[in-house]
Amino acid sequence: MEQPTIRYTVRFLDPGRHVYDLTLTVEHLPAGLHQLSLPVWTPGSYEVRDFARNLFDLSAASPEGPVPLTQVRKNVWSFTLQEAVERLEVRWRVWAFKLGVSASHLDATHAYWNGAQLFLLLDDYKELPVTVHIEAPPGWRVSTGLEPGGQEAFTYTAPNYDVLLDCPVEVGTHPAWSFEVDGKTHTVAVWGHGNEDQTRLVGDIERIVRAHKELFGSLPYEHYTLILHLTDKNLGGLEHLNSTTCGVNRFLFKPRKNYRRVLDLISHEFFHLWNVKRIRPEMLGPFDYNQEVYTHLLWAMEGFTDYYGSLALARSGLWTVKEYLNTLGDRIKAYEKLPGRFVQSLSDASFETWQKFYKPDPDSPNRTISYYLKGELVGLCLDLEIRRRTQGRASLDDVLRRLYERYAAKGIGFPEQVYQETVEEVGESSFADFFRSYIDGTDPLPVDRYLETVGIQVQRGYEPEEKENGGGEGDQLSGSPPAWLGIETRLEDQTRLMVRTAYDPGPSADLLYPEDEIVALNGFRIQGATELADRLKRDFAPGDTALVALFRRGELLTVPVVLGAAPPTKVKLSPLPEPSEEQKARFAEWMKTPWPERL
Repeated sequence: MEQPTIRYTVRFLDPGRHVYDLTLTVEHLPAGLHQLSLPVWTPGSYEVRDFARNLFDLSAASPEGPVPLTQVRKNVWSFTLQEAVERLEVRWRVWAFKLGVSASHLDATHAYWNGAQLFLLLDDYKELPVTVHIEAPPGWRVSTGLEPGGQEAFTYTAPNYDVLLDCPVEVGTHPAWSFEVDGKTHTVAVWGHGNEDQTRLVGDIERIVRAHKELFGSLPYEHYTLILHLTDKNLGGLEHLNSTTCGVNRFLFKPRKNYRRVLDLISHEFFHLWNVKRIRPEMLGPFDYNQEVYTHLLWAMEGFTDYYGSLALARSGLWTVKEYLNTLGDRIKAYEKLPGRFVQSLSDASFETWQKFYKPDPDSPNRTISYYLKGELVGLCLDLEIRRRTQGRASLDDVLRRLYERYAAKGIGFPEQVYQETVEEVGESSFADFFRSYIDGTDPLPVDRYLETVGIQVQRGYEPEEKENGGGEGDQLSGSPPAWLGIETRLEDQTRLMVRTAYDPGPSADLLYPEDEIVALNGFRIQGATELADRLKRDFAPGDTALVALFRRGELLTVPVVLGAAPPTKVKLSPLPEPSEEQKARFAEWMKTPWPERL
């Protein structure tokens, strides 16, 4: 019997009801027991999302009549064919009204989908070619990384099910802008509107493309699509083989300090084209969509992508050196504030992401560490250490290039131990202690020592007191820590100041609880986190006792807390006063720009 052929049809007959109508048409299907399954997660977002909860009206039929379906698991249905059929049609509907890069959304303005939420897989036919036809309203356009499929309008192809799921689709009346790099078309499709500057944005994205291409020498795709959703939501992105979706707050394009965050997100997702989509451990593709997949290397896949995403912006001139070093300082401060850095290793954080990173609770800062945050700083330290040991002959860049040439270029992943082996090969020495201490262990990262090798010093301190005449202290730091309760708060109902986390160790670790509502300090009402911080800084010193009035489960309590000293509120990176010529040279090799005498 001929090999089955697979075709999906996507309709949205009434977008205002947020329902996709889908059909799977299979020709030449043999007799026997068959299964239909919908993924429970989507690659790049390591959380079980149970997409089948939004699927309904599932049915199947052949020319001979209806084919009964039996649900055998939460995301799997089975059916039996007594004889082979020339044609089988499976129909189902999906409700989609979640804005998010790993979700799907449909309304009167557009259709956007992540394939894992929509497309049922038949049996194990993951490797068969797939055709997708989209029935779009008149005047709508399609933006996607899928390949156009012949003469039929709005018809696309994928070489297999994995690629089908890897290509998000945006359908609507959105504008789409394009540019070329190395003869390859790059399309920027934007749904929504804000304070973006089209010309500036497209030009800056082109500079990002060229900056990352310089590291690897070529672009690993024939065409690239960036889908940009401008809404009132925060930043987020999801990587794909020749595309990405980024969600951005519509008003983040001005001023410059906000726009830098947009470029950082886009640069991060673009670098994923190599790191994780191609340079990847064996377990990160091909995928098992029915259950979690585990790796100890997300610190390299995500953390190093954060590192190179920001570094490329500085190397390309989209960020100044000062902006890059300020960003590094902020990330060092965030890392050093978390007690969880002494509890969870990077390799464990990667492996446990399904339960912990994607499902945080109020105590997470005390028990866990982000493999994005610490992974970026490990990438920085590892890069600078390789440069130091080889006297500038090699760097982390070479580790990535070598992994790409040996594995990614052949379309395969690598065993996990290969990462350390490649680092040691490029670094011309053992990195066992480095991996044992900072990746498999929880030793504090000595970022100061590594940054000193490129002529950069790290200073920790506090925002200076405002002068009597209202003047500030510029870039100067104060050495005097303010009083600290040792908590993170959140605002509920725009008025209620709630404890989110009590840091452990910290002055309130066993005194203030998550969901306590703070109402007063030493008998005077507190309204908001800013007022709480101002009162602590103005009226208290470390070692003082503060009487915290709060509601706990509806009961008014007063809790005495002996205040601690706040951790540094600012980490400043700046040029060393008298660097050596070697330090200057290392900086220039690292940043692709001369060492700065001042910032």
